[in-house]
Amino acid sequence: MIEYVAKSVAPENIGVGSHSSAPTAHHARVHRLRFTDVGASVLQLIAEAENEVKQTAKASDSRQIRFENYGSDRIKRAAKVSPDAFAQLAMQLTYYRIHGTFASVYETASTRQFLHGRTETVRSLSAESADFMRTMSDPASSSREKYEALVRTANKHQILLRDASSGNGVDRHILGLRMAYHRLQPLPSEAPLTAAEKNAIEDFFNDPILAKSTNFQLSTSGLFPAYYLSHTGFGSVVAERGYGINYIIEPKRIKFGTEGKTPSFGKGTDVERFEATLRQTLVELKAICEQSNEVSAGDSSRL
Repeated sequence: MIEYVAKSVAPENIGVGSHSSAPTAHHARVHRLRFTDVGASVLQLIAEAENEVKQTAKASDSRQIRFENYGSDRIKRAAKVSPDAFAQLAMQLTYYRIHGTFASVYETASTRQFLHGRTETVRSLSAESADFMRTMSDPASSSREKYEALVRTANKHQILLRDASSGNGVDRHILGLRMAYHRLQPLPSEAPLTAAEKNAIEDFFNDPILAKSTNFQLSTSGLFPAYYLSHTGFGSVVAERGYGINYIIEPKRIKFGTEGKTPSFGKGTDVERFEATLRQTLVELKAICEQSNEVSAGDSSRL
């Protein structure tokens, strides 16, 4: 819907005299809503909400990264892997190069094939992706070794994505267990939880490894190709060294809507440096794939 609206108001689709203030037969007349008798308490809440929005905007560093060098056509031809997996690896490697550590990664997977299904988490950081980042950072690694590590990781990513979309992820299941534990009472036929059982459950939910694995420093979501969308956003969920990124992979370019906290609010986050490093990483990955698959840099033949 947003893409439809953006396309409709694009300059090339609006001719001279194409707009009119007169209502048409298929458009309802627009009426201004006027609010009267607003109490002092409501006005106070509005003022508080306005201040909160201003503070949120002040803490946010958001920018649109438009990478025009290539898109999904070139990825499929030169890298021979899923464009989504390729973009995920580029973002993970970018983070690793900036911060010197692996980021816990959230990627949205759709579960719309199920009744009332919405999303599940793809935990894109894997043993394979860690090996890929180490290989890319090793001066002794050849281009072929780097490419083979990329392919292994991309294949693993496709498995993780398929599992999450098929209802075999873990995060929504854990959320359901957590909600059931805190909000539901035992059925009449069930015995109450013993102290030992409660302690075991609390130990699981409070496990530091679980907490760290859900502290998503890279919170990402891929969108369907949308040519007319000029800016998208996906807020970071971690203030310290955290980035929120949604991305659109088009045939000839990739757009990343990137958000992080400003230095005053987010320790270590650097959106400007992330953009520069991501661009460099994407150019480097393309060269490695072209060299490994003997694809000419100027070869623009169709897939």
